[in-house]
Amino acid sequence: GGASIGTVEAMDSDINETECFSKVESVCKGGTYSDRYDNASAAWVVLCAILMFFMKAGFLYVEESFSHSDRVFRRRVVLAKYLDVFAGTISFWLFGYAISGNTDATALGEEQDYIFWFFRFTFATNTATIIGGTLVGQRVHMRAVSAFVYSFVMAGLIHPSLARIFWSSARSDAITWSPYEYCNGTFTATSSHNFTFHPSERALGNFVFFDFAGSGLVHLCGGIGSFALSFFHLLETNKRLRIQKYIPLLKRKETAAVGAGAEMGETLKRPSSFLEWMYPSGGGEENVESAALGILILWTTWFAFNAGSTESITGKFAHAAVGRIALTMSIAAATGGLTQSVVSGMVQIYKRDETFNSNEIANGVLASLVAVTGCCPFIRPPWAALIGITTIGIYHLGCLLEYALGLHDGARVFPVHAVSGFWGLLCVGIFSETCLIQELYEDLCFCQDLTLPDQFKEQGFLFAYQLAGGLFIALWSLTFCGILFLILWFIPVKLFLTCLPFIFRFKDEKKGKIEFEGNILFTHFGEIGSPAPELPNTQELNPVNN
Repeated sequence: GGASIGTVEAMDSDINETECFSKVESVCKGGTYSDRYDNASAAWVVLCAILMFFMKAGFLYVEESFSHSDRVFRRRVVLAKYLDVFAGTISFWLFGYAISGNTDATALGEEQDYIFWFFRFTFATNTATIIGGTLVGQRVHMRAVSAFVYSFVMAGLIHPSLARIFWSSARSDAITWSPYEYCNGTFTATSSHNFTFHPSERALGNFVFFDFAGSGLVHLCGGIGSFALSFFHLLETNKRLRIQKYIPLLKRKETAAVGAGAEMGETLKRPSSFLEWMYPSGGGEENVESAALGILILWTTWFAFNAGSTESITGKFAHAAVGRIALTMSIAAATGGLTQSVVSGMVQIYKRDETFNSNEIANGVLASLVAVTGCCPFIRPPWAALIGITTIGIYHLGCLLEYALGLHDGARVFPVHAVSGFWGLLCVGIFSETCLIQELYEDLCFCQDLTLPDQFKEQGFLFAYQLAGGLFIALWSLTFCGILFLILWFIPVKLFLTCLPFIFRFKDEKKGKIEFEGNILFTHFGEIGSPAPELPNTQELNPVNN
């Protein structure tokens, strides 16, 4: 047997004999269970994974805050979160874990490390849940079945395939040379497995990429999915691109009504300037209390998301890494939030507005946390402050891109997660210190001999490889999400519902026969009427008395 991650024996043992990952035979039906963690580290990883799962509550409150307090939209947000958990759990259990390459298993139930499965499962499902805020508050919305399919594919295929490329530890056909090749895996740390890199060797086999906790593999991946959905939403709602069967619905009288209760929400007049679009007069119609609660939940659980990625709490360098992660995260979030507060205040003064948009401060905090996620253990506190400040500018550039393209993204998912996540990958190449990278991975028994020469960073190779890796993740996610949404967009909803004929026979005395039109991806104009006004709980539960 060998030493598990985080044990002192692993650090003191000879590198030619130490195993970073060992397995012991189970007395139950001859199965095998991985001996990956010592007791303290196992408890640490499980606790962090539980908190990471609770991040969904934070996303729920943030997305609900953009529903304009509309009862129908709020329930859509809740339903989407349920489906995200259902679909992501099933798909990651069936094949996502095996695809991710962190096990020798190729099918359901083969040699799964249950603690590590739970830890990686939270990454996969959180990647899928990011898209939830894209169309919140819109009359044309993603159908429940499409939300299920998207979460199933994202958590079971798209994210795990990227994890196999960049985070895998059990690959014989490695595409990239990464510390994760010998961290988190079944390789024995012998002299033949030394991780070395020479700047003169630029072949694909020497590609080095660092994304510690998922700026790219989680946030960039999920944010690109949001971008793809926004693009198809634009096609669905753009009059010039509508097919003939939608024409009668477009002849309805359009109004300039404000609020989610408008009969056709997408026909509202678009602000004429980017400033008014991003910072609406009066501070916007969002529920700021829900947004603040959601941000505080996400901010708290984000510490588990990043610090838990050490997968160890044993050893003085592990302690230092966890502390440095918490410190750099706190500084980045604080400086980013403060910078956004200053920007919001300046806009308020410029517009002579009575209040400022506090939800943009929440987005500024989130964007800063996304950016620092990939590099938090590799940077010093001053660089974390600079990352927080610069991320706000990067975030605004992402918002400007959405405005220029005419995309609807209610919760600013694309700028917060995709654009800031891409910037976070570049920050690894700009601000990280080689000694901190080497210290972290060597101490955690990830790599017994990690050699990253100083000229590797100085000559710009790390930045170039981070740029290439970010572009690869973006294109990979855009391709798969684009194909998935294209297929769903072309499937007529009536074809899908032919197995449920009672839906078309059902008739309400007041509303008439229920009609479903369009495709399986989006709900259709007029398919869901204007939401009913808010009712007291007693009236809602006892409609007979109304």
